[in-house]
Amino acid sequence: MIDVDLTELVKRIREYRGIIRKGPIGPVARKLIPIQMDDVLAAYGEDAAVIKCGREILLMAADGVIQDLIKRNPYWAGYSAVLVNVNDIAAMGGIPVALVDVIACGDESVREKIVEGMRDASDKFGAPIVGGHLHPDTSYQAIDVAILGKTDRSRLILSSGASEKDPIIFASDLDGEFTEGIPYSWDTTSKKSKEVVRKQIRVMNKIAPYLTAGKDISNAGALGTLGMLLEASGKGATVDVSKIPMPKTPNLGMLQWLTCYQGCGFVVTCREARTQIVIEEFARVDITAAVVGEVEKRKVLELVLDGQREILFDFEVDSLGCALPQKK
Repeated sequence: MIDVDLTELVKRIREYRGIIRKGPIGPVARKLIPIQMDDVLAAYGEDAAVIKCGREILLMAADGVIQDLIKRNPYWAGYSAVLVNVNDIAAMGGIPVALVDVIACGDESVREKIVEGMRDASDKFGAPIVGGHLHPDTSYQAIDVAILGKTDRSRLILSSGASEKDPIIFASDLDGEFTEGIPYSWDTTSKKSKEVVRKQIRVMNKIAPYLTAGKDISNAGALGTLGMLLEASGKGATVDVSKIPMPKTPNLGMLQWLTCYQGCGFVVTCREARTQIVIEEFARVDITAAVVGEVEKRKVLELVLDGQREILFDFEVDSLGCALPQKK
């Protein structure tokens, strides 16, 4: 469904809050990262830090939920705080091990809804919450969650591994609905069984040996997430927007779809010979996948739609906070 011209689409995506919020990451990262340690194999620009621990690879990530989501739907804010962290581990080819949380909320009734959402998501994804911290007397409301996951070297997926000419695959669970009152949240998990969502979460671990790079579709939206992957890899791409898998939900516009957070969605790259097996493995767990373009040497993300061509990001100028920072 083409409901907006490409020039307008590019403008709206670049103005989207999920994109703009990435800007301040760089200055913070330059102060903190990288700290050189032999056991830290990857950190900045990835969905999770990669730490060698014997024969295993540990994955550590953290994410937070902003106050406006808590005000709109505290249950869903709690649920999402767990979901986004589980997806970060899945994107790296990992299996979630455990989570800890920090909750800041002085309203007991709101706090109960937050905790209920977190508990339900923890049970759904098989990711136990094993500790944390509570601020019961703050003037603001926030949820922050950190997660530990694990994988092994043969199944580790980095954001920074894409190479020139790799096919780009967008993979999404199209069986979902937007959370009531939250038009940027595409929910595909809350009404599905534990068995279904856990198979979907583990598909990245299964196909990891076929992939060169991957990320989960996050609050930067589908194209913003691809931009983050390309920036981390030091590459660019041309993408045919019309090939991106999209639900047939009534009144769903392309802009809303391309900027929403997906309950189960991934952007991956692979060698051309592995394309079909990757698409088929996604299909086995009811995730629709399609090739939308290929990785290029030039550091721009260019979009093609209905005969138009527009550059969405020029990584010589634009930053989504995923380029390895240089110490000053």
